[in-house]
Parts: sequence; C-alpha cells; structure tokens
Amino acid sequence: MESEDNVKSHNGLRCKKLIFLKKKNVLLKSKIAKKIKKIEQTEFERDVMKSYIKCLGNCSSVSMFGVSNGNIRLITPLTCDHKLCHICNWVRQKKIRRKYNVWFGSNRTLNKIEKDGNVKHVTNANMSKYAGWELVDNAVEYDLMHLTLTVPHTENGWRGKKVYFSEIMSAYNVMRKYDDWLKFVYGGEFGVETTKNKAGFHTHIHSLLFVRKGLQNRNRLHLEILRIWNHLTVDDSSLRTSFDENMKKAIKRGNKLITDNYLKKLNPRGATMIGLECIYTLENGIKRRSVNWNDESMLKAVMETISYHFAPKLFEDKEGNFNVNRIIEMLPAVYKKSLYRKFGCLHGEKSLNVRDDSLLEDYIETSEAFDEETGEVFETEYFATSPLNMYVKGNENKIHVYKNSNIHYIRGVNGREAVNNLINMKINNKI
Repeated sequence: MESEDNVKSHNGLRCKKLIFLKKKNVLLKSKIAKKIKKIEQTEFERDVMKSYIKCLGNCSSVSMFGVSNGNIRLITPLTCDHKLCHICNWVRQKKIRRKYNVWFGSNRTLNKIEKDGNVKHVTNANMSKYAGWELVDNAVEYDLMHLTLTVPHTENGWRGKKVYFSEIMSAYNVMRKYDDWLKFVYGGEFGVETTKNKAGFHTHIHSLLFVRKGLQNRNRLHLEILRIWNHLTVDDSSLRTSFDENMKKAIKRGNKLITDNYLKKLNPRGATMIGLECIYTLENGIKRRSVNWNDESMLKAVMETISYHFAPKLFEDKEGNFNVNRIIEMLPAVYKKSLYRKFGCLHGEKSLNVRDDSLLEDYIETSEAFDEETGEVFETEYFATSPLNMYVKGNENKIHVYKNSNIHYIRGVNGREAVNNLINMKINNKI
C-alpha cells in the first residue's frame, strides 16, 4: 500500500498543477478579451467567444478541498468541460487513461453473436442489449490498429470547402458500411482533427480500430481501406490527373501487397495515402506489436492514438500553448459539433464515454485520510474555494490556503456526500 506521505505528496503535486493551469486559463482569457475588442465579429461569433471566456474564468473557481489531521487535500475541481480549457484537457486525459485501463482489463476479447443470419461482435457490457441472440464465441481476439485518413486538399480546401468536418465524417461513415471493411473491422472509435500548414487548414481522421486477427491483416486491411477511401474522396477540381513514377513508388511503400494493377484502379483525384499502424512498442529501436495488455507501452500507444480528445492541435502553437488568433478564427466553426464517435463493437459502450458528469473519480483516487498505525479514518472538514487561493510548498508538497481567502464550508460525513452537496450548491447558485 502506498504510504500516507506519498499520497499527500502526490495530492500536493496535483494541486500545484491545478493552480498552474488555472493561471494559464486566466492569462488566455485576458488575451482573448483584449483581442476581440479590436476586431469585427458577427453576433454569433461574439456569443461563442463570450461563452468561452466565461468558461475560462469559471473553470475550477469552485474546487473542493478536505482538511484532515491538519493536512489539506484537493478533492476535486468543478470544471467547465470545454475542449479548449487547459484544466479540462488535463482532467480529461487522466479520466480517459483510467477508463481505457479499466476497460481493457476486462475486455481482452469480444463476443460473437448471431441471429437470423446476422452476425455482430459486442463487448461484455453490451451483451444485455441482445436478448434472443445466440452466443457463438465469447473469446474473439482482436488486434488494435491506428488509422489516419486524409483527403486531397489545396489552399481552397476539399471540394471547394475550407472547413469540411461534416463532409469527412460522412465519408468515413459510408466506408464503414462496406462489406470489405466489415470483414476485417469489429469496431472502434474516431475523432476529427484539424491542423494548419502553408496549404491552409488540413482536416483528417484518427481512428482506433479493433481488427480481426489473421495473417497479414494489416496489409490486407490497408488494401481495402485505400481502395474505398480513394473512391470516396475524389475531388473533381483536383489538378492531378495521373500518377508519375515517384508517386507510384510512394504509394507502394505503404504496403508491400500493392501492385501495378492495383494502382490502375485508384483515381488520381482521390486520396492516395492512408496511415494504418498496429499498436506497437519499441524494443531496442525496433517496432514490435504490443502483446501485453495494459502495460505502460500499450497504454501510451492507445493514448497517442486518441490524443485528439484532449489536445486540439488546430488551436496550438509550436510551444504547445493555445494560439489566440486561431481560436478566434476557428472556434465558432466547431462550436457544438460532435467530432468524436464510437462505432461497431464500441457503440453504446458508456464506460468509455469521453464526457461524463462524474466528479467522484478523483475523490476515490485520493481516498480518505487515515492513521497508518491504527487504520482509523480521520474526521474531515470540507471547503470550496478557487485554486488561486491555495499554494503548495516544501519537499513534501504540502497544501496551504492563503489567509483571509474566500472559502465556503461544505457539509458531508464523507467525501462522496460532500461532493454531491457541492454540486447541488453550485446548481442552486449558493456558491
């Protein structure tokens, strides 16, 4: 068991991180507020930016702490859940990692079910939705793969549109209905991400796939996806009408099964490159497929695959900070757009939802303070305040509150009850 001192030190570091990110939010809020005063915007654009500024200012301004045996612990912040909030991206990353860690621990195989000639592959949690279906196999193994899809684009965008989130998602939805896709892919999840380069905005898809195991399954699936995606992404305004020898060689490098006859079936005006990689680990500089479920290397690879959940690169500059001009330009374009979905075997898998209203995960993580010798749980007093009213000092990362800080005491016989009371107070505008 981790010692009480280590738990306190970890909690102090967590609090220090929250304070640091809250300050970044405040700074970003100030920069955006100053910038939008100097530019013209539509009423809709102004409303979007005002809402964002409000989120940056309010996020975690109400955070709950507990005092036990003279020590202060961070329990949980009340967050805004905005995709461009420093604090929420940090919290979201932790939650997603925790969720996948737990999920893979109990879903190393899928269930194959059948009814009236229809076959599905479902997770353990979703089996209850298929009453009346026959269980054919409850130990279907799968490989994890990372798919990256782009479309042919210029400075004018794709098919005449500079912003084409909905269009690229629609094309991907169509591809997932093809029989040649379904014979390989059980399901997965995906997100749409946009970056910006000299040619303009570059929108693409990252997808985590659950793939049927088999000999050369990566190369065989790559052939099918490239053929279908090429057909679905043809842009008649593209200037490319044929492949030169260098382009042919570049396409072939993606898959040793690609032949000259295969290339003849591709349309030069459609996408000609896709990324499809197995989840792998590096051993002495050599890529090897991950075979140890939930080891650090596998989880890191999975997190990189789904990084678009918490790291919107479109809005970042080279230093990893949010780009104010980019935010003002593009945030209205993605306002309330769902750029993430689960499909196939992961459809309806609630335990992997990116967004949720749970604030108790962090409470469970920190647990109650207790006496290591007697095991007695110390009585805890709970209060809420802004992290900017707190500071962390010393090698033990001990949390302190500034004198005369604005704090609100929260009733609760334990952390769970206190969190629920805090939520109710916030809803009723009593804090």
